[in-house]
Amino acid sequence: MRRVSVPIHRGARLAGVAAVVLVAVLVSQAVASAGRTPAASSGVARTGADSCKAVQKGGTLVYGVTQDVVSFDAANTQDNGSLWADMNVYQQLVRLTPDGSKLVGDLAQSWDVKQGGRVIVFHLRHDARFSDGSQVTAADAKFSFDRTRSPKSVVNWTLEAVKSDRVVDKFTFEVTLKQPWAPFLNDISLWGASIMSQTAVKRLGAKIKTQPVSSGPFWVADFKPGQYVLLKRNPYYWQKDSCGNRYPYLDAVKLQYLPNDSTRMAKLQAGAIDAAVDVPYNQIESIGRVPHLKTVTSPQMGQISIELSQGFAPFRDQKVVQAMNYVIDRDAIVKAVFFGHASPALSPVLRGNYFWTGAYGYGFDVKRAQALMEASHYPKGFSFTVNTLAGDTIGNGIGVVMQDELKQIGIKLKINPLDGTTQYAVQQNRKFQASYLYLTADNLDPNSNMLFCCVADGGAHAGYTDWKDAEADAIFRQTQTTTDPVKRGKLYDRWQKLIMERSPYIWLIDPTNRFAYRDNVHDFSIQPTAHWPLWVVWKG
Repeated sequence: MRRVSVPIHRGARLAGVAAVVLVAVLVSQAVASAGRTPAASSGVARTGADSCKAVQKGGTLVYGVTQDVVSFDAANTQDNGSLWADMNVYQQLVRLTPDGSKLVGDLAQSWDVKQGGRVIVFHLRHDARFSDGSQVTAADAKFSFDRTRSPKSVVNWTLEAVKSDRVVDKFTFEVTLKQPWAPFLNDISLWGASIMSQTAVKRLGAKIKTQPVSSGPFWVADFKPGQYVLLKRNPYYWQKDSCGNRYPYLDAVKLQYLPNDSTRMAKLQAGAIDAAVDVPYNQIESIGRVPHLKTVTSPQMGQISIELSQGFAPFRDQKVVQAMNYVIDRDAIVKAVFFGHASPALSPVLRGNYFWTGAYGYGFDVKRAQALMEASHYPKGFSFTVNTLAGDTIGNGIGVVMQDELKQIGIKLKINPLDGTTQYAVQQNRKFQASYLYLTADNLDPNSNMLFCCVADGGAHAGYTDWKDAEADAIFRQTQTTTDPVKRGKLYDRWQKLIMERSPYIWLIDPTNRFAYRDNVHDFSIQPTAHWPLWVVWKG
């Protein structure tokens, strides 16, 4: 999950030595090696304990989600509601396994790395077809990459490392990079690198936003913005499980937009929906005791923060921002709002991504906060407004706690709840003073999320805050081109320290995934990236 100003999820996974080891493996696969790299495993790492022999095919899963789909044009969206759906509608050249633990080939069966990591040749599957029955070819891959690389694409940062690409033959696609690029394989596992039908995009034009032709396990049968999306099985989807059953197992999935926590939980308990995301933290145990329902908490690579626009003068004062960070009691928020199912955010890098360190996080220190305010240009304080998500008990609960704590340094906070679509639009248009931000990682490398939040030319104006720091940007750009994992780790350490000191964010909480489903639903899970691998789910 990359860009979001609304709900998402995750906790803690890889850090320290384990992260460095895994980075080394991926770099050696994607950048530093020569010769052919196989696609790591064919198929699907199962997400539950159920044997594929017990699988029953068919049925419709009704899934209550908290974020609406805005568009199915993968090259022109950055909101979580859309990109999570995209990952079930489109394929990429590589992807994470359903359990989110490693990268494997998707449309690419294998790839060759040449010229010291500057050229990668992808060998595509011959049996992949779009939902209209047409074959997925290297021409579609080139068309999709070129469309995402266009200056008009809102996700052109995804492929910023690409210098050029070309079709070698029908099923061979060659990419030339500007220079060796450490996060490249992770980059092309993102929704912005989805392979779309060249013919369909040219024929449909703007209609592709609501009537896409799928390359993945599901296709879009019906789309009612603000209500639901109906996905149906792509009959031409190639992948099978180890028993020979073709994915997806379900006939259909209905993504029902239910942003209000109370409504979503009521529908789950009444049997109107089969599964729901974002079980309120204070209801995890009680929902789990309801007959025929199961609740699950699992690690999430996610983070909640408040982003502070540089268009509002007080937030351009580093002493003010640091004071706001010190006066927030994150442990109290974990207890009061998350009922213990979360951790204080200690870094801009999401906990569980490569190179995370909590060494530079803010502690709770009211006296230090007061001293910083006294030394700032605003010793008497000021008032500001934070945009939150209407109906979201977490964001608004955090806001209430912050109101009390910020009073200790003379700052008055007004909470402005907005519907998700409006909040996202206001954020993108940079028409806010402060905004609730919930980010999740879409892969294992911190590159894409850090580009979004904290790099001036990273594609989102430093999280739409318009913050610029030449030194921070220069260090970050070095992390992208440094393929030695130890040296890259040292650069990320320097960068995290600097970002925590200077960037216009109040770093708050690292949450967890929490979801629930009926006991006739099997292999339902949410990845540490907050994505939903719905093609492996089945109903008994």
